[in-house]
Formats: sequence, structure tokens, C-alpha cells
Amino acid sequence: MAQRLVECLNCGAPRKISTLPSRPGVLHECARCGYVGWAETDSLTETLRRALRDRTLEQRRRVVRLVTRR
Repeated sequence: MAQRLVECLNCGAPRKISTLPSRPGVLHECARCGYVGWAETDSLTETLRRALRDRTLEQRRRVVRLVTRR
């Protein structure tokens, strides 16, 4: 099974996984910072990485709540 490289959306710590989860929350928390948001490294641009890390967790939560309240 091919492994994929993902990175923590909070601190950028890399992690290799066999498959992507079918639903959010399946991956374990980051060993470095405890955050549970991950994305495939190839799907992130430097601009997106910077935008995510420049926002506090509370700011990110507010955006997610607004997007998911449809």
C-alpha cells in the first residue's frame, strides 16, 4: 500500500499515512502540537500554509462554523 505524506495544519509536522480517512477526525493528533487538522502535503501551497498558520485556532474555528452553518 502506497504511503502518503500529510502535514499538520497548525505546525507543519509531517506524517506518513497508508490511506486518507473516509471521515474527519480519524487521524491522530499531532505529536508536536496536539492539533488534529491534516492535509496532504502536495495539496498545500506556501500561501495557504502561511494563511492557516497566521490565524489562531479560535479564528480558524469561527471560519469553520460559518462555513458549516448552511
